[in-house]
Amino acid sequence: MLYRVIKGAFSADLVSEVERRAEQLPASSGATVEHDEVSTRQCEVRWFKHGTKDFAWLEKEVFKFLEQAGAVDPKASVMEDIQHTVYGPGHFHDWHIDAYQRPYNLYDLPLGNRFIGTKRKVSLSILLNDASEFEGGPFEVSMFSNGRNTVGTAMTDFSQMGDAAVFNSGVCHRVAPVITGVRRSLVVWICG
Repeated sequence: MLYRVIKGAFSADLVSEVERRAEQLPASSGATVEHDEVSTRQCEVRWFKHGTKDFAWLEKEVFKFLEQAGAVDPKASVMEDIQHTVYGPGHFHDWHIDAYQRPYNLYDLPLGNRFIGTKRKVSLSILLNDASEFEGGPFEVSMFSNGRNTVGTAMTDFSQMGDAAVFNSGVCHRVAPVITGVRRSLVVWICG
């Protein structure tokens, strides 16, 4: 699987519960690992963190739909902290890949021992509102991985609340700038 959209992966009730729980979490500005003078990301994030009841509840829901879709085997996978992301006007996340060059090791704490020897394998983004509620902000993929001067293809069928874009963590992707409205999503990384 390189990438695909799973329509209606999350029900309206599940999306409402995610949003309700996310509102209780502290918000911060989105950041990236890169050390660059050029801004590569502008958004607001909240984290469902390991060891919390909210994370455990959401991890179970995500693994349930991924297993039903045949995308991952939960018994052979671990999930990183889950990111709730809000993009307002002018916000974006430029071209990037989610996979790192090497597996996690002992020094990559606070991930914990369960991640040692694993790498990001599958990434997913779940839309928490319909694309009709914002202008711009499409999720795009590209076969080019350098992240500079990249031309991508919008995943036009990834457009309704509850849709999930499931993709190989090595796929170059971005959220193009939002022009008006607010785009809300949940971002998940599966390691194995």
